[in-house]
Amino acid sequence: MSAQELLAILPLLIISAGIVILLLQVSFWRGHRGALATTILTLLLAIISCFWVTGNLLGDVSSIQVTALLLVDHTSLFFCLLLFLTAVSISIMGFNYLRLRCDPRGVSASYPEEFYILLLLAMLGASTLIFANHFATFFLGLELISLALYPMLGFAVTGEISSKSEQLQSLESAIKYLILSALSTALGLFGIALIYSASGSLDFNAIASRMTELSQSSTLFATGITLLLISVAFKLSLVPFHIWTPDVYQGAPTPTTALIATVGKGAVIGFLLRFFNTLDLFGSEVLIDMLAIAAIASMLVGNLLALMQANIKRLLAYSSISHIGYLIVAFLIGKSTFGTEAVIYYLVAYIVTTLGGFAVVGLVADATEENILSGKHPQEFLIDAKNPYHREFYRGLLWRSPWLASCFAAMLLSLAGIPLTIGFIGKFYVFTAGVEGQMWILLGGVVVGSALGLFYYLRLLLIMVQRNETAETNSNGTLVIATSGQFLIATLTGALLLFGIFPQILINWINAL
Repeated sequence: MSAQELLAILPLLIISAGIVILLLQVSFWRGHRGALATTILTLLLAIISCFWVTGNLLGDVSSIQVTALLLVDHTSLFFCLLLFLTAVSISIMGFNYLRLRCDPRGVSASYPEEFYILLLLAMLGASTLIFANHFATFFLGLELISLALYPMLGFAVTGEISSKSEQLQSLESAIKYLILSALSTALGLFGIALIYSASGSLDFNAIASRMTELSQSSTLFATGITLLLISVAFKLSLVPFHIWTPDVYQGAPTPTTALIATVGKGAVIGFLLRFFNTLDLFGSEVLIDMLAIAAIASMLVGNLLALMQANIKRLLAYSSISHIGYLIVAFLIGKSTFGTEAVIYYLVAYIVTTLGGFAVVGLVADATEENILSGKHPQEFLIDAKNPYHREFYRGLLWRSPWLASCFAAMLLSLAGIPLTIGFIGKFYVFTAGVEGQMWILLGGVVVGSALGLFYYLRLLLIMVQRNETAETNSNGTLVIATSGQFLIATLTGALLLFGIFPQILINWINAL
């Protein structure tokens, strides 16, 4: 491997080195804040390396092939940058979540340092998946993410301070994800085996060189691609492979839920873009029709089921299902420059708003839990406070915490696609992509799904505005969010409004890829 190739995969090397350093650090000195500092420093160095590698991809060098396994280009580096920034936010959410499960000396019964090791492992898998140009690295990246998520989903089980119900729900989400993820992985591996049997290669470029012959005569190849897409659809929670999503989202620790909803899905979308562009699968009418049906079903089923949810995390779970359906509409336009731009912009909008929504929900629950543990909540307020994820808990939030309610309102309006938010620009891209591709049935699904989504987002906004006399009359029921959490929410809200009011900034970055 040449020096140029080593420098091209510098983000992967930095994340790998960070994992080793954190493991050694934890071996000699356990400390929650120290683990957080090492994690954020590793992610920041990886972010800087993305800019540095991008600066070297100038002129005639638009991409660097690192052996047959990895391909580094501007688009993959942008995806890595986006996911690394997301991981910084999730590490801050994780710190606030785990802080309550530590004693005053910082020695935790649930060993919070392990959370950051698993987070970096998930990021290593995500970046490997994005750079993948071979089925070996695709499988390695996908399984690294999954293997890190299994213990993260059940993380509350190891905490003695966690309530019994929280531990049981966390364990349930981990087991469900483990079983169903294993099933989807088996289908994906079988699909890869069929593709290899038909093409004689696992390298994307080698398979692409035989695409004309394979697409016309090989039933094995078509079956293999179909099984692979089913496995990918599971990771994206596309209907009808979404059944695990609401239960896993509800039971998992909120930072882990945010990780699955953003990093897990963003990495898979990055892989799909490369895979479809390299093999030119946009010309396959059967595959396009399958994805179109899944997109319509996801938009309608996701929004319809979200209407019936009283649990905020389940509501956001079904919301994420519908939003991935919207994103697939932009994806189906093909490999045109506008199609790629629409997918990336909507993905950025989805990650910012979804991460912001889960950040608010998680930090509100953490603040409530802290008030309960410290005895600050009066007895009459505990009835609502015991379930901070219930929709009714947010009644009167505007009067208890105006700033927090305003930020959450911005997130909900962005998810609904209201103007002056990044979600509106993302939804506009989806509509434009649908019109350009003349996908009128899909556009009809987008319109109906958006109308349904608008109802339950605005219903939650109305609940926040309505007064809750019990909570308002008790000053001890006020939610006090940690400084790091306030900074995170303010940053995400600022990005949401900045790219919504001045979308050209982000558009120029995407067009520079």
